[in-house]
Amino acid sequence: MRNSELGTPNRIRSPARLWIAVALILIALPACERRVPPPRKATPRVTNRSSVPKPIEGKGVKPPATPPMSRDLDAITRSRALNVLFTFNSTGYFIYRGQTMGYEYDLINLFARDFKLRLNPIVIRDSKVLFEKLNRGDGDVVAAALAATTNQTEVAMTDTLYSTAPVVVQRGGAKPPESGAPPAVATAVAREQKETIPQTIRVHARLITTPRELAGQQVHMPRTSPYLRQLLELNNELNNDIEVVEVDESSDRLIQRLAEGQIGYTVAAENLAALKAGEYTNLVIQPAIGPPQPIVWALRHNSPALLKTLNDWLAAKRRSGLLSALYRKYFLDRRGFRQRAQSQYLTSETGTLSPYDNWFRQYAKIPGWDWRLVAAQAYQESKFDPQAHSWAGALGLMQIMPITAHQMHINPANPQQSIEAACRYVWQLDDTWKASIPSGTERIKFILASYNVGLGHVQDAVRLAEEHGDNAKSWDDVAYWLVRKSSRAVYNDPVVKHGFARGTEPVAYVDAILSQWGNYKEFIKEEPAVAPGR
Repeated sequence: MRNSELGTPNRIRSPARLWIAVALILIALPACERRVPPPRKATPRVTNRSSVPKPIEGKGVKPPATPPMSRDLDAITRSRALNVLFTFNSTGYFIYRGQTMGYEYDLINLFARDFKLRLNPIVIRDSKVLFEKLNRGDGDVVAAALAATTNQTEVAMTDTLYSTAPVVVQRGGAKPPESGAPPAVATAVAREQKETIPQTIRVHARLITTPRELAGQQVHMPRTSPYLRQLLELNNELNNDIEVVEVDESSDRLIQRLAEGQIGYTVAAENLAALKAGEYTNLVIQPAIGPPQPIVWALRHNSPALLKTLNDWLAAKRRSGLLSALYRKYFLDRRGFRQRAQSQYLTSETGTLSPYDNWFRQYAKIPGWDWRLVAAQAYQESKFDPQAHSWAGALGLMQIMPITAHQMHINPANPQQSIEAACRYVWQLDDTWKASIPSGTERIKFILASYNVGLGHVQDAVRLAEEHGDNAKSWDDVAYWLVRKSSRAVYNDPVVKHGFARGTEPVAYVDAILSQWGNYKEFIKEEPAVAPGR
């Protein structure tokens, strides 16, 4: 029976045998799937596809969720302050030897001065929130090396400040990688490698001359670089043959690692790469992988008056040659950049303002001031030059008059003695003003003005404010009358006991010190408060 059934082709098989056949087919299917060749490696993930401008360095900027608050040029003018959002970078905003510097800082500061506004710099460490803070009103302008993009909708952009292209950065073959670092950098790198990198891997890479020669190479990129998109587009053209490695490091750091031989290639802004080539002499800056991109400032969309005023001002300064001069200073002067990079007084890297920081810390305890405020006053007085002389005869780091130095039995040319004497004088002024100006924040302004122009002139201004119904405890009101003391009708008023004064000088002096103090606090972290001493 069974043989006749199996031997008959047209006979239907038994149900049991049919199920056995189905089971064998199901078992075989996964094995067939495993024999299918794997797909090609997918294109590396592109970060930050938003249409907002992207900082050349820093985290990717998120489109703002907050609607823009209303604050245009008229409100800014009434407040007399322009709030600017910055990020730390080596060319746009930094402190060197006590001086706040940078291409974007200098430019926006000149704009503020021309429109009689006080620049209030605000450092944003997490640049993903730059536009969120802009819309919330924390700042009026974002000046953070933003690369403009197309289809702009989230924020408004100014006209172009300058343009720079994305370029491949690689090592030349003439010298070994470690020879590019100057001695100070090499020492720091050696220590870093000893303490944090157990085993250094030396990468040997061939020199490329065209973008297509990146095929088959590994290119390290900041995860939030605005040039990542161009590199991935090139990668698509080359059938995904470039291995793009996205890392959470800045271009500055990647270029340093490249010069030391730890990586083979990166892509960075051409002007930054050229500056770094002055610091690391074994770098080759070629080829470009895309056209130059405009660098811009960002504003809220509902600030049309500020946008137009900025653009008109930038156009005028471009015609005057100011933009070109600043660009030469910060992007073409390789020697200056190299000196800053190697200096212990590049505050953003070292946390050091001057050779006198320890004395500022020590003697600021006398009046109970923040040592960074004393340092800002010293910078305003002498630019940290202990040999400085003024036209009025003031001497030394804190510009102490000879008669005062004689009374205090100090040598004003001695930096330590100069700082101590200045802090003791500040303490005396604090005692004088404490009863009438209870607010410590306001009292600092009265003390600084008294240090500059003399206690009597500031007391005259207080009496003038009282006489005319202004708030004699408010520095803004008193400053107004201090400026007016240069007018005959005012300095001849019976309440004035000390006569004529160039009041604009102490008022500007106070503003400059407070502004510099604000910058110092952004770059040097807060230290524990100290109790006032005697």
